[in-house]
Amino acid sequence: MTAVQWRIPPSVQRLLERAPTDRAVVVLLRHSVRDDLPPGDAGYVLPITDVGRRLALELGGLLGSRLRTLHASPLLRCVQTAEALAEGAGVPLPVVPNRLLGDPGVFVLDGRRAWANWERLGHEGVMRHLVIETTALSGMARPDEAARFLVQSMFGEAASRPGVHVFVTHDSLVTATAARLLGRPLGLDDWPWYLEGAFFWPSEDGVHAAYRDDMAIRPGPLCDLAEDDVAEFARREIAATVGLASGARFFLAGGAFKSLLTGRSPRDLDLWAPSEHDRDLLLAALRDRGARPAGARPFADAFEVAGRVVEVPYKTEPDTLSERLARFDVGLSAVGVEHRPNGEWSVMVHPLALESVRRREVRLLKPLVNWKYVLTTLERMRRYAEELSFSVPADEEAEVWRVFEAQDAELRAGLIERYQRTGAGGFGIMEEVACRFP
Repeated sequence: MTAVQWRIPPSVQRLLERAPTDRAVVVLLRHSVRDDLPPGDAGYVLPITDVGRRLALELGGLLGSRLRTLHASPLLRCVQTAEALAEGAGVPLPVVPNRLLGDPGVFVLDGRRAWANWERLGHEGVMRHLVIETTALSGMARPDEAARFLVQSMFGEAASRPGVHVFVTHDSLVTATAARLLGRPLGLDDWPWYLEGAFFWPSEDGVHAAYRDDMAIRPGPLCDLAEDDVAEFARREIAATVGLASGARFFLAGGAFKSLLTGRSPRDLDLWAPSEHDRDLLLAALRDRGARPAGARPFADAFEVAGRVVEVPYKTEPDTLSERLARFDVGLSAVGVEHRPNGEWSVMVHPLALESVRRREVRLLKPLVNWKYVLTTLERMRRYAEELSFSVPADEEAEVWRVFEAQDAELRAGLIERYQRTGAGGFGIMEEVACRFP
């Protein structure tokens, strides 16, 4: 199309009219009109054109008061598109940068390695792989798991607030994600126009996906604790923080994998090294990637990097992932991935973690290995339940209090001191202690 011909894609107007108004609808939208990319250039600083801004303002006007949140790839044209949408809608919304949407995007783990795929296959070849293949190209994610996680994360950002939540991205992400959620290959003719996008919303039947004239319903959750989902989550988080070339053997284990269930970013990542040598390699890799100290922790060095807090425990044992998982007290924490220096990954999910998800309950691994921190465990159980909208069975809380009450006064005081040192201080723990032991 020429500059004179550009217009808001008719499919977007139709889908806006059809999308429900009583729930969160997330839209994965290609940015507005830009000039052609220079050869071999990703166009990091390429802006939208005057026509592109006018169209984005017009689309913002169509969204109006339905527009709830705005998210964008950090690239300039995506941020400018989102800003124009907000201006056109007449709503003062911030634009939240999101690297799952670009730079590098959910399908790319290591930009340097991934670029070799574009050199070898060309853009159309890479797109064909993302749309129809199941394996991961070098430096890239497995396409199906990545697409599902992207939509899950969009739902997490929307947080069930009724209205339209727009995520401004690039043509490759729209095409590949729409193809995966619709369950059909999309070819060159199906690539999105500027300001064209895929719509997704949840219902009792599953996740609705709509793109142009295609609609589909995907039953069940988008992501769970299946091994492939767990492995891809770990690869994505490690690539963004430590990188894929640390040379270290280590375990990513603990509550971070709840993000697969919530779609929200993990509070922190716990990387457990089985030897001092591996720990030194992890610390060196973090520093090489610009990680900054994140304040004192009782049991670990902590760093801020790539929008994450990464904790590397001081202890360099146990030596195996199964032993590591056995040292957790909450079933939902007993999920982990081992990274080996040769780039191999292995996954382990404790059966109680799977049962907890199935029953939507936070359950304990018994007997409690870390019983001296039993009050911190109780706080963690209640926090997990709040984050996941799960319940904590009465008999599970009763087990915590049974352990606490079985101690003499001196030991109970020690348990309280440990909680005050390691807990966050919420969820009514100390208030309940005061009620039980006035």
